[in-house]
Amino acid sequence: MYTYIKISEMIGGKCMELVNYNDKLYQVYRKVNKDRIKEGHILDVKELWHCDIVLKNKSQDTDMLLFLIEIADAVISEE
Repeated sequence: MYTYIKISEMIGGKCMELVNYNDKLYQVYRKVNKDRIKEGHILDVKELWHCDIVLKNKSQDTDMLLFLIEIADAVISEE
C-alpha cells in the first residue's frame, strides 16, 4: 500500500507527483501503461531511466506502472 500525493503549485508551473511507500518518499518520474512495455523488460526500462523502484497501480481501469526516484533527504513526519 502506498500514498499518492500530487503537488500542482510548483515553481515554473510544473506539477510534482509524490508517493509515500515503505516509509520513504519517492518522486514519480514516469507513468506508463503496463501494455506499453514488453513482458520481462520492466527492469531494463527502470535502469535506463535511473529509477529506484517500480510500482503497479491497479486502482484505475488500466494497469499503470509508476517509475519512482527516491528523495533521499526527505523526512516523513506524522502530523
